[in-house]
Amino acid sequence: MSYEYEDELERMKKRRQQKKQRNGSRNRESDFISAHQEEFENRKISRAKAARRRKKKKRIILMIEILALIILACVIFSVIKKKNDDGYWTIAVFGVDSRDGNLGKGSLSDVEMICNIDKKTGEVKIVSVFRDTYLKISSKGEYHKINEAYFKGGPKQAVAALEENLDLSIDSYATFNWKAVVDAINILGGVDVEISDAEFAYINSFITETVNSTGVGSYQLKKAGMNHLDGVQAVAYARLRLMDTDFNRTARQRKIVELAMEKAKNADWATRNNVLVTVFPQILRTSVSMT
Repeated sequence: MSYEYEDELERMKKRRQQKKQRNGSRNRESDFISAHQEEFENRKISRAKAARRRKKKKRIILMIEILALIILACVIFSVIKKKNDDGYWTIAVFGVDSRDGNLGKGSLSDVEMICNIDKKTGEVKIVSVFRDTYLKISSKGEYHKINEAYFKGGPKQAVAALEENLDLSIDSYATFNWKAVVDAINILGGVDVEISDAEFAYINSFITETVNSTGVGSYQLKKAGMNHLDGVQAVAYARLRLMDTDFNRTARQRKIVELAMEKAKNADWATRNNVLVTVFPQILRTSVSMT
């Protein structure tokens, strides 16, 4: 009996050892499965994050492409519109006899021009309105020299008078004084003008007055004939009228404009930009923008 009991004890010990071994094996297997399950979940999360990043990147690229298409469409539309636009842009241009920098009412507009721009071809035409032309200058029925309209009501009244008397529809206006012209001509390097003997007899006194008014230096001309005029001298030339008529003076004004435009067209970009940024702040204007 004792042997059987000991054998039974031995068998029980073995069964317990085998059970422990089986449990340990199952635990290791469970740990192995758990580790692989965790790795699988981590990979799944990483793939999901990567997919979200790719999706976000695609959305950004798509938005950029859409924005680029919108910009391109706007550019094409503006070009087509410009090509198909056969209208005109009409601007009233006033040059005021202002010695204190005033560009509004209280100044006489000794230069009055109508600038007409063909939007389709870009052609520019300019016609002068003689300052002494006797016209209706106000809605009250008052008649006077046309430059009095600017003196009494500034550009608003002057534009209204031009529209009524000349049957025009004026889109914009721009007003400048002597110094704006002086600066523009000087930046462009001056203009070459044939000075007659009659013009030479008066121009130096006008040069002195223009220097005193603008504060820009210059010098007296020494002879008639072909002269290279700086900004002050060009303004003095455009103001001459005592030896002939206002008709001739407006012709001189248009000559200076034409010569300056030719210089501007042949100038480099830096020079034209310098004219723009220097003169633009000196101009009183409506819808005429920097662009």
